[in-house]
Amino acid sequence: MLQRILLVSVTSFLVIFLLSNPALAQENNKDIPAGAKILTLQSAIARGIQYNLDLQVEELNIPISRENVTVEKAEFDPVIEMGISSLEQKTPTAIAFSDDDFDKYRETGGDIGIRKKFQFGLESKLSFETNRSMNNSSVDALRPQYRNIVFLNFTQPLLRDFGTDVNTAKLRMNQNLASQTAEGYMDRAQGIGEEIELTYYDLAEAQEILRYRIESRELARNLLEGNKEKFAAGVVPVTEVQESETAMVSRDEQVIFARQQVETLANQLRDLLGIRPEDTLFKEPFITEEIPGEKQTFPDLEQTLAVALEKRPDIQKQRRVIANQDIKLEYYANQKLPRLDLEATLGANGLSGGERTISYGDTASSSHEGDYMDSLSRMSKADGHEWYAGLRFSYPLGNRASEASYRRAGLEKRQEVYRLKRLEETAEKEVKNSLVTVNRSLERICVAERTEELAEITLAQEMERLKEGLSDTFRVLIFQNSVIQARIRKTSAIVDFNQGLANLYRAMGTNLKRYDIVTVHGITTPVLPQLTEL
Repeated sequence: MLQRILLVSVTSFLVIFLLSNPALAQENNKDIPAGAKILTLQSAIARGIQYNLDLQVEELNIPISRENVTVEKAEFDPVIEMGISSLEQKTPTAIAFSDDDFDKYRETGGDIGIRKKFQFGLESKLSFETNRSMNNSSVDALRPQYRNIVFLNFTQPLLRDFGTDVNTAKLRMNQNLASQTAEGYMDRAQGIGEEIELTYYDLAEAQEILRYRIESRELARNLLEGNKEKFAAGVVPVTEVQESETAMVSRDEQVIFARQQVETLANQLRDLLGIRPEDTLFKEPFITEEIPGEKQTFPDLEQTLAVALEKRPDIQKQRRVIANQDIKLEYYANQKLPRLDLEATLGANGLSGGERTISYGDTASSSHEGDYMDSLSRMSKADGHEWYAGLRFSYPLGNRASEASYRRAGLEKRQEVYRLKRLEETAEKEVKNSLVTVNRSLERICVAERTEELAEITLAQEMERLKEGLSDTFRVLIFQNSVIQARIRKTSAIVDFNQGLANLYRAMGTNLKRYDIVTVHGITTPVLPQLTEL
């Protein structure tokens, strides 16, 4: 009898000691990766934001959209135009006083100009043309001839296309699109961050479950060893040994499945973090940090909704979409107007050439004789000049295209307003559901803690009964399972609480800021990922 009491006492002590010291079971078991390092949640999110391929694709849209803005700005850049030419003509003549049967003309010249469009609608061009020509005309008194001309042309819309707002409509829309792209990137980044956080907590839960399954198997192993000793001493029948051995094998299967879950989730997390075969973390074992407990503060519904409507990038992006529709409406309203353009030209020209006396009864010569520089001098003095001013009016009968474009823009704006309202409703739903998950998980944690406490008390009482020979292996195994299941349920409730917080801060649009991951001009600047020794 004394031997039986000693064996039962030793078994009871081992059960209680292992349950109260899970770290010891973890440390001495081959199922926990040796040398594993702790990957913090902040570092995991930071690495995912920095190396996730899907997000890198999204990030490249930001400089692409900024180049589109540059393209629109270039519409108002000055443009230099220049050209050189050479011409030769020989045509039969019908002039009776010509000494030749053909009119001959040869010209070489060039031009250079600069044109520019201004944001208020004015289009202008300043150009200079110069040429040297030769001909066999019997009446031209200059051979060769040097002609230089400078022109300044203006076209200013007075109705349609008048004003800075109209002429910069595409530019402002592309600037908005660049901001939308940055906000779309932020929305995607926050989504990736949330996915990483949820997977991280799933892995943390799987690791805790593996630890509990290992503890459960070790309890069954110790119970088996105790039953073998008791059977050898003739204290218990062989069925007690068989029952404890069956429990240990069954729990070993649970350990294998739990390990499978850990490995699968670890691979899933590696994929989200962009960990590739060349990275050290690809094969290096790592574990999560300790799951944060329920002693965390979070905003109430009113605060959360206010922040979500202000900070969520998808809502900010949609507001810019509506702003673009307003720009379209303003533009198409202007396009319904008739076109009335003010046109003006100012010019000065100069002519010079070699002296050639013409004689038809009387001798005559030109007063413009001189060299090339004389032509330039006369142009600068505007000895020869021209000017033109006029109004040009046009209006399509019915003006159906502009009217239809304006109505279409109005309908598209209504669509975008509805989409914004739907996004706001979605944000409210996500916030409310996240708060439900958080609050109900807190209640579950309290219940799970009480369940764990009662299960431990019940197991301790059953162990006392086992000491007195009033219980058996079957009942002890049941109560061991109850303790392990209570702890797993508590872990599940704590994980759900933290995942609820992850959903909540994502719904608010502040989940990256929560981990000190900030953005500069739409580009995320993460903290560097770090591993901590276990």
